[in-house]
Parts: sequence; structure tokens; C-alpha cells
Amino acid sequence: MKIKTAAASLCFFAEYWLQARAATAGECVSRPERFVLLSDTVYWTVSIPSGTECLQGLRGKTQLLDEVKLVEAPSTGIVTIAGPSFRYQAPPSPGPDQFRISVSGENRRQRGSSVIIVEVTVR
Repeated sequence: MKIKTAAASLCFFAEYWLQARAATAGECVSRPERFVLLSDTVYWTVSIPSGTECLQGLRGKTQLLDEVKLVEAPSTGIVTIAGPSFRYQAPPSPGPDQFRISVSGENRRQRGSSVIIVEVTVR
């Protein structure tokens, strides 16, 4: 019984830590242009303070994403793909940055892919 209690406590604290970390991240794009998985390209802009990070979900309401890939890495920041989202960590000094993400999957029962070009201003 003690093992179950310890495991439950560990799961609770792990979930709490992950939620707290995500809560401090904030969204990257306030009103992202929607992609439709029809070989389209969308442009997103991000403005973020230096040394901070943001988390951005990618999936729309009618979409099932099979694959999310970082096609072009940022030159100064760090992008991490996590399921149908990405986390951008800004560098400690201000300046411009850019990266590309490719997404593929299904939208309204139609399969396809899109490219997201993210222009970042680190302030």
C-alpha cells in the first residue's frame, strides 16, 4: 500500500511541476494565422523578452497532426517540439530570430501538410 501512495504522490508532484512550468511559459502567438494542411505556408510573429520562453500549440479544432518537424532551426534561440506544440527559449540578448516548422496530418478528413514560418523579435 505504501508503494501505491508513494507512486501517487510522485505522479501528483510531477504533474504539478509540469503545469507550473507550462503556466510560466505563456503563449508565443496571440492570434496565429491558421494553417489548413493543403500545402500552405503561414507566417507567425512572436515578440518575447530575452531569456524567457513561450509555448505554442499547433493543432486546430478539426485537425489531427501526425508529424511536427523543425525544418529550419532558429539562429539564436532554442526550439523544442513537444507533441502538437513547440517551446521557444529566447536567448539572453535582444535581436531578430526565425525558424520553420512543418506539420502534416489530417484536416476535415483530408490529408496534407503545411509550413509555419515564425519570425521572432527578442526584446
